[in-house]
Amino acid sequence: MKFCPAHGLTHKGERWYCIHPADHPGAHMDDHGHPRHLPGQVLQDLTQRWGRTHKFAFTGKLWIATHRDPRTHWRTQIEPCPDLLEQRLRAQHGPPPGPIPPPRTATD
Repeated sequence: MKFCPAHGLTHKGERWYCIHPADHPGAHMDDHGHPRHLPGQVLQDLTQRWGRTHKFAFTGKLWIATHRDPRTHWRTQIEPCPDLLEQRLRAQHGPPPGPIPPPRTATD
């Protein structure tokens, strides 16, 4: 049996691997039974919640949030996991403002 190739880092910076078969449906799960998400999905989720004010990136080891306003009091946040990144964003900027608004059209 082939296992799912999904892997990532925990909030402690430890590597996790999905224990499901290669063609499994649904979320990934590590060997401790914790659900895990791939970086692409996490970036989409962060952008959905914080996209109005922040841009996000994942370096392969670190998660980065950069405020869109260069004059803000706390422009960049770098953390080892997305949960900690979001916790720090909430502490510095309050609740998430929501997604990037859709572009305006000529008829708006």
